[in-house]
Amino acid sequence: MTLVQKREARFLDALYLGVRDRAEFDASLNLLGGLFDVATAVLVDFDAARPEVSAQASVGLFKGEVLERYQRDFATLDPAPRAFMAVPPGTAIPTYRLLPEETRRPGVFFNEFFRPLGLEECLGGTLASTKGRFAMVGLQRPRDRKPFDDDDITRLEALMPHLARALQLRRAFLELEGAAGAMSEMCDRLAAGVVALDEDGRSLFVNAAARAMANANDGLSIGRGGRLLALNREANTRLAELESDVRSGGAGGILRAARAAGRPPYAIMVAPFLLDHGVDATRSRPRGVMFVVHDPLLQARSDALTISALFGLPNGTAQLVAAIAANEDLQAYADRTGISMNTVRYHLKAAYARTGVGRQSELVRLVSTALRDLIDHRDDGASG
Repeated sequence: MTLVQKREARFLDALYLGVRDRAEFDASLNLLGGLFDVATAVLVDFDAARPEVSAQASVGLFKGEVLERYQRDFATLDPAPRAFMAVPPGTAIPTYRLLPEETRRPGVFFNEFFRPLGLEECLGGTLASTKGRFAMVGLQRPRDRKPFDDDDITRLEALMPHLARALQLRRAFLELEGAAGAMSEMCDRLAAGVVALDEDGRSLFVNAAARAMANANDGLSIGRGGRLLALNREANTRLAELESDVRSGGAGGILRAARAAGRPPYAIMVAPFLLDHGVDATRSRPRGVMFVVHDPLLQARSDALTISALFGLPNGTAQLVAAIAANEDLQAYADRTGISMNTVRYHLKAAYARTGVGRQSELVRLVSTALRDLIDHRDDGASG
């Protein structure tokens, strides 16, 4: 293997590792510039419909303040991107050949931005240009580097399919990463603990509530592999039995996990869910195992503003309901707020009418359930 082939192999390794690792993605562009004896290079993949998964890397002079100045003042004056869009994808061409002399020499972009940086020419090519998506690679040579020639064009065109594929994979990874992040964020807001294992028993996800329950060391723990464990031997045996049932095609079930003396046990649902690994649609999808843990002691913070919005209650009535949901006695609430018991009863009657319940215990249950669903539980219910 020649030295050039070894350098190309290192570039390709970094490029495909960069599908998941941003540092490798940036490093691959440095290696690409080295292959062509230039220090400045850019790699751009932009989708107008999905800007959040657009990818961009730049090395050399197009960094920091220079890149900001380009985007702010000169991007619209740069004739190269529009010209490259007209070139068939997979085709590399230097700007000396792409742009006519009358465009290059007197142009504001070249004379006020490009050449003052010490740059003279760009060897670039379009990697994709369809339905609002545009991807390209550009290698900028300084004045002391000879003009790009046919050999440079051939070498870059040989690498462009790899660049296009790696960008496509990186976009797909960013989309999956974004979806996974959104699901994690949503699950972390839940009051219930959630633990998910893949078909081989490896941990997929443990939400904030489940971690808090495990850290409390009050009946449950999370093993090294992310597996939910019950500290009570009988409950842990039953937990393993239900997991085994799910893996053999069963529906799982519900069990109780004992806690410290006097505390009501956790209720745990063990259930299957189907995994999608992007395999052939004709093949059966593997089954993962999901554990959902309910803590009967968990109390959501009583929030009068939230209660008012949920049930359409006047502010005074909502404040009373929040106090009741927080287990405050009616007389104690009247004394604390300086209102009469007649006023308290008036607000309580108004709350019954608006919520459709007829007893204080029913009101507490209704409001507590609603608050548990809506309040952010990542900080033990302390943030709204």
